[in-house]
Amino acid sequence: MNSRIVHDADHVIVGGGMFGVAIAFELARLGRKRIVILERKHLGSGATSRNIGRVRTSQFSPELAIFAKQAFAKHASMADELGSNTLFWTPGYALVFYDQDEMEHMDEVCAMLAGLGQHAEYLKNGKVVDRLPILSGGEPPAGCLIRPDACVHHDALLYAYRRALDRLGVEIREHVEVVEVLKEDGKVAGVRSETEQWRAPMVINACGGWSNQFSAMAGVPVPNVPLRREVLVTDSWQPLMSTMITFYRPIEGWFHQTLRGELIIGAVHPDEPQGMNMAASDRHLGRAARHMLKKAPVLGQARVVRQWAGVYDMTPDRKPMIGPVDALPGFIQANGDNGRGIALIPYLAELLAQWLVHQEQPKALQGFEARRYNGREDTPVITGDYYAAYRKTAEPETDASA
Repeated sequence: MNSRIVHDADHVIVGGGMFGVAIAFELARLGRKRIVILERKHLGSGATSRNIGRVRTSQFSPELAIFAKQAFAKHASMADELGSNTLFWTPGYALVFYDQDEMEHMDEVCAMLAGLGQHAEYLKNGKVVDRLPILSGGEPPAGCLIRPDACVHHDALLYAYRRALDRLGVEIREHVEVVEVLKEDGKVAGVRSETEQWRAPMVINACGGWSNQFSAMAGVPVPNVPLRREVLVTDSWQPLMSTMITFYRPIEGWFHQTLRGELIIGAVHPDEPQGMNMAASDRHLGRAARHMLKKAPVLGQARVVRQWAGVYDMTPDRKPMIGPVDALPGFIQANGDNGRGIALIPYLAELLAQWLVHQEQPKALQGFEARRYNGREDTPVITGDYYAAYRKTAEPETDASA
C-alpha cells in the first residue's frame, strides 16, 4: 500500500537503541539537520535496556584493545558532552580463568596488552582469591587478569542522550515500524511505515539484534546473527565485592554488584542457539545459580528478584559492522556490537558521524567496514567457545581501495 503522509529528512535512523541515539547526537553536533529516529516500540526497548553496562578495555586482539581504550576515554567524557550524569564509575574488571589452556592464551593476551601500554594485574593460583575474596570457598582459579575498567548505567546514558537530542532538535518517533526501504535509481530514497513515508538520501541501520532483518529488507545480505544472553538480579546487599568478574569456562558467566547493592549474574550455555529470542527461561535461572555457587558460594545468600534476556548482534570476526555498503548507496550499517555495544557505541558513533559528514573514513574504523564481507556474506558466526572466533575465524580482507 502507498503511505499517505510523506516527510522529508536528511538522515533516517532506524532503531532507537543506544546506537541510534548516539549517531543522531553526533550528527547533530556536526551541524546536520532534519535527523529522524524511528523506533518500532519505545526508545531503548531492545538490547539497550537489557544489558549490564560494562565498559571494558580487556580485549583479546590489538585492534580491539586499542579501540576500546579510546572508547573508554569517550565514556569518561560523556557526562560533560551530554550535560547529564551517566552513572559512569570504575570498579575494575577481572577475567578469571580455571583451565591451563586458558592461562596459556592469557599469557599471550597479557603480553599483547603490555606491549600496547595497557598494563594489567596478572595473578595466578592462590593470589587470585586474595585479590578477589568473593571467590573464597569456590573452585580454585588458575589465574586472573584485572584492568581498571568501568561500568555505566544503561538507562542513565540512554536518557542523557535523549535529553541532548531534544535540545538539538532531533525528531524521535516511537511506535513506528518500518516495513519497506525505498529505492530510486539504485540508491536509498527513504523508508516507509504502513501509514507514512520518510524521503531521505541516507538510511542508517541501527537495529541491533534485528539488523540482519532490516538489512535483508533493504536487499543487503549480511552475516550478522542475534544470540541470546540472560541475566538475573538479586536483592540489594551491603558491599560484597568491588571488581566486576567474568569467566569463560566451562561456560561463559559473569557477576558484579551495582551501586545500589544488587548482584547482576549471568551464565550462558555454549549450545545457546542463534536467533532472535528475548524470552527469559527457567533453565537459565537454574544454570546460573549452579555455576555461580561453584565459583562464589557466598552468592547463595542472595535472593533473585528479577530476570530478563537480551541479544548480542554477532559478526563472524567479533568486530562491529560500520559504514556504507556497496550494494545500496545511502544505506549505512551501524550494528554488530558482539556484546560490546554499550562500551564501544559512543566512540563508534562519533567516528561514523565524522565519516558521513566529511566523506572520509577515520583510520580508527579500519577493519570495521561494513563492506569487508562483500562476496562472503554467508560466512558463519561461530558461537559456543568464546575463544573460537579468535582462533578459528579467518580475518576477512579489507578492500584497500575503500
